[in-house]
Amino acid sequence: MINYIKYTVDGKTYSLIDNGNGTWSKDALAPSVAGNYSLVIEINENGQSTFINADDSRYNLYLEVIASADRVTNLKKYMPDFLYQIKEIKTTIDAQNLELDIIYAVKEGVKSDLFIKTASNDAITREENFLGIKGQGTLEQRKNYILSLKHKGNKLNESTIKNVASAISGSDCLVTFFASAEIGNPYPGYGVLRVRVLSPDNSKDYRYEDIERALKPLVPAHLRLIVIKYFALWQDAKNNFADWRAVKTFTNWEAVKNYIPPM
Repeated sequence: MINYIKYTVDGKTYSLIDNGNGTWSKDALAPSVAGNYSLVIEINENGQSTFINADDSRYNLYLEVIASADRVTNLKKYMPDFLYQIKEIKTTIDAQNLELDIIYAVKEGVKSDLFIKTASNDAITREENFLGIKGQGTLEQRKNYILSLKHKGNKLNESTIKNVASAISGSDCLVTFFASAEIGNPYPGYGVLRVRVLSPDNSKDYRYEDIERALKPLVPAHLRLIVIKYFALWQDAKNNFADWRAVKTFTNWEAVKNYIPPM
């Protein structure tokens, strides 16, 4: 007997409703931003839960959210109003409006799909398939990840790492290499590549995880890659300062922004 079925998308979990006839349903709920989102389904049967997610190669558990298109054509304005009131003409004009909207959208789509920054969801999906990757996150996040792959080349060096971090988050980073026996190495006995990502560009929609995801294929097997958020959130300030008077010890708001919490 199935006790419950839940699904998780974009970090939010919802329960399906038992229809009582062996089927389960729920009103569709989805993120408000267009993009591809991983799905996780939990099925609880006789108290034991089974999880199915995008990592299972037997399924394609991704939710695709698409944006609606605007109406741009209005042939009515090119004719007298009394003609538009005729039923047959009104039906014809409305149908032609829709067809011309489709043609216009296709034309604009072809132009936009020439560039990653302006490409549609379908064009980005085709590029992801060509590169052999699965898009994750919003459309903007997926574009940033593809751009980071274009910037990284085939060599791992400081310039490559900085280009990847900038393409994804719009921020700079501090790159440090530790030899296995070097003082300060967080993992003695191993070579370590540490990337400390500085404050991101707040105007960019990005997935922090994509920085490591883009760099990992370039890192030699004998090195450990560590990607660290080298910036603070308001929660960090709340946890590390007693009150606003303590925060006022900073000289200005730029200093507050650049505050790094103790590690």
